[in-house]
Amino acid sequence: MHDPFVGSERETVAPRQPSFRMSMGQLGMLLFLASLTMVFGATLIAYAITRANSPLWRDTDMPGLPLGLIATTVVMVAQAWAMDRALRAIRKNQQRQFTRALWIALGLGVVFVLGQAMNWYEMQQRALSVEVKTLYLFTFYMLTGVHALHIVGGLVPLGIVIAKARRRDYSSSRHEGVRFCVQYWHFLGVVWLVLLAALIIAT
Repeated sequence: MHDPFVGSERETVAPRQPSFRMSMGQLGMLLFLASLTMVFGATLIAYAITRANSPLWRDTDMPGLPLGLIATTVVMVAQAWAMDRALRAIRKNQQRQFTRALWIALGLGVVFVLGQAMNWYEMQQRALSVEVKTLYLFTFYMLTGVHALHIVGGLVPLGIVIAKARRRDYSSSRHEGVRFCVQYWHFLGVVWLVLLAALIIAT
């Protein structure tokens, strides 16, 4: 039987392009966040083990969680809103609103750290009169302190993004660094809610 394709040119079909693409920068960011998840996860596991193995966790004379944690949580939520606002602004090339939102986010990050410092001071002052010492206070400082260190660390890339924003280095088609910064701060916001829930449940 005669093959109609014999002696004729076959149609060349281009290879199908993948529908999902990820830049090397995005992949690196995801790996970085995964490593941070392991750090915070290990911290929570250590907290749970310490809590479970402590015959006396919190005596009636020991201070409860400071109410200032509510305020810092509100600040963390507001910071996430400011970061989202900045990302939406740069996607629309609204440079002035973009820079303003970044400054607000930076200020709220600083306020969060200062608020946590006030919470630590309050806990320390209220614990001075307690004679019985347990790991309750130490673990509180450990959980909130590890998170606060990452907040302080996040202020550095946020400051770099602000500096570049003032030079108009970002636009609607070129703002990957902004997106990474937003992802990092949103990650810290979610982690804070998880840590706060763990503190409330254990206390």
